[in-house]
Amino acid sequence: MSAAHPAAAATLPPRQSGLWQSSTVVTLANGSKYRNGAPVVTVSCVDPASDLKFFTFEGSACTSMNISGSGTSYQINGACKEQGKPVKFHTSLNYTDSETVELVGSVTSASGTVHVNAEMKFQGPCLAGMQPGDEGDIENGQFVKADNVNDSTNQ
Repeated sequence: MSAAHPAAAATLPPRQSGLWQSSTVVTLANGSKYRNGAPVVTVSCVDPASDLKFFTFEGSACTSMNISGSGTSYQINGACKEQGKPVKFHTSLNYTDSETVELVGSVTSASGTVHVNAEMKFQGPCLAGMQPGDEGDIENGQFVKADNVNDSTNQ
């Protein structure tokens, strides 16, 4: 989801460049937990140019986006279109320390509201073969790319 007001995006503090691991629990619109509540673990290669895109849903058409907050607590609210359908989102970010960010968010669409709770932790340098903006998971000790926030299909 692309930020309609990129200047507002500058209000988020940048995360350290390198590998970040996210452990996410998703509650579906019907109230059940995705994967029975087992965390979805993903990794991302973050640099200054890609960091904000991970939080502002780079890639879809947003009609509004507002980033507010200061210090260690920030909120992102927006209205976007994903696959041509309206979506509203609210994200709260808490920068616990320089290596940990907690995210609590919700995405509301015609099918209901999905809630997300994630903890992102800095791991060190990006893995071999990763490019800034890459996201995916680690299988058998190797990075498996799912997407890149900088790919032309996400712009």
